[in-house]
Amino acid sequence: MNIKNKIILSLFFSFLILKPTLGQDDNLLIPVKNNILQAKPTSNFNLANIVDSFLTHETKQDDSAIDDKSKIRKDFISITSKFNQGNAKVAYDEYSALIDKIDNDISLLSLSRVLYEIGYFSLANKAIEKITYKNQFYDNILDLETSYKPKVLLDAESEINYAKNYADIYFNNNAAEVASQLVIQKNHHSKNDFFNFTLSRAYLETKQYNLALNYINKAIHLNPANINYQVFKVEILIKDKKFKEAKKLIKKIEKNKLLLAFSTEIELQKEAILAASTGNIQDKKYHTINKTFKEGNFEKAKKDCQNVLNFDKDNDKIISLYAKSELALGNVERANNYFVNSYKIEKNNIDTLIGLGDIRYLHGDYKYAVKTYKKAYKKDKKNYETIIKLSTAQKQYAQKPKEIKKLETLLDKMPKNEYSVYYNSAISIAQKNAVLKEDFLKKALSINPLHENALGELIELHLKNKNYKLAKALIYNASFTLEKNYYYYYLCALYNQATGKTKEAIYFYKTSLSLNPNFEIANKRLLKLIPDAINEEI
Repeated sequence: MNIKNKIILSLFFSFLILKPTLGQDDNLLIPVKNNILQAKPTSNFNLANIVDSFLTHETKQDDSAIDDKSKIRKDFISITSKFNQGNAKVAYDEYSALIDKIDNDISLLSLSRVLYEIGYFSLANKAIEKITYKNQFYDNILDLETSYKPKVLLDAESEINYAKNYADIYFNNNAAEVASQLVIQKNHHSKNDFFNFTLSRAYLETKQYNLALNYINKAIHLNPANINYQVFKVEILIKDKKFKEAKKLIKKIEKNKLLLAFSTEIELQKEAILAASTGNIQDKKYHTINKTFKEGNFEKAKKDCQNVLNFDKDNDKIISLYAKSELALGNVERANNYFVNSYKIEKNNIDTLIGLGDIRYLHGDYKYAVKTYKKAYKKDKKNYETIIKLSTAQKQYAQKPKEIKKLETLLDKMPKNEYSVYYNSAISIAQKNAVLKEDFLKKALSINPLHENALGELIELHLKNKNYKLAKALIYNASFTLEKNYYYYYLCALYNQATGKTKEAIYFYKTSLSLNPNFEIANKRLLKLIPDAINEEI
């Protein structure tokens, strides 16, 4: 992912401006004073209930609260525009004032990541300091702090200067000028890790990979715990085609079992490395398309799979990936046909086995689903998606409680950075069960409230259930950090289409596609809507 897009792309679950009305788990929410993490969350289940309390609150807002949110959103857009134009001092002061207006923990958590990314560390700390229930977001706060904080303490003036560098590099096409200015100062800042990181950013943007590596290595040497630096180095290595080094570094990064802020990006980097480094043309195509699938662009993944299958009809990996894309889009029977075809070619493909179990589960054949999931589990006992699905199917099939308890014990030990497996289960086995789907999505969001795919899927679920007020509130909240992002406009289009506003939906689909022409689902929905719009005009 391009660094400049992080401020736009990574923060769906943001700016729920008012405090929630807490439910039966109020006793779990203990305010923590000062920026000190005092207690870990008790369990994912309780966190899921807390997420629910934030969401349900959105349906209880009066007109004055909505007006307040609208004003804060406009302020945010205005400040961000000033920052992008290089007015870093003005933006610093106005972001600080904006924090004072926000009174919601998840909102503050979201904003803190934006501020960490652009170099306003004191403001990020201020946002975290204002979080009331720090113990409930212990892992998220810890992850952000360890992933981003520089070793050298910066004063406000330095932060503002570095933030201006960020804007000049990524928004004002001045990376070369930033590099030339900073290199003059390098002798005075040789032990400043964030200085070296900023210089590395400038050199990468100008495609001077050796210099970018030189300075990111210095930053990492000075601050080896900073995950942001390490992930950025992987990006440099990929662009410099040093794939072995990139893979080795990713393995090192993944030893951190928390890794929430960058887990999705690392997964995509792994696929990009495999696609670029493998000599096998079939594997190269598979990993290229699998990256598209993991990004949530299922229509494009399906289309790309079909293009491969036109010339390589017996490629079991591509057939299975095509089936997974069909299943994620809700086309169960078509998915079944392709999973069966893949199984006939290769009976040991774990994705195929899981997929066949998914199909049986969706058809209510829980006995066969358990049998198939067990086959997949024996091939990879660390695949947590299989464990979740096997546990869920066994509960339906009324298996022995000891077996279910064993699987649930494994899930309790699941590393936090595996949270996306709940999302994967939501778009597969839970697609016909709204209650189960919502539960899986909330579990993903309880571990990482900033997981955009899970929130997007939750919004779509609310639209399907005609819960328009809640869906609109969540989309509106997303707009604070996604006003320039293709997926935000896609969600706006979905909302307008669901509420019968065809012309508005067409506008938002077109806007989404203008930002990402390869977003196939938006294109498909747009093409279906255009005849309706023509008929309305006639």
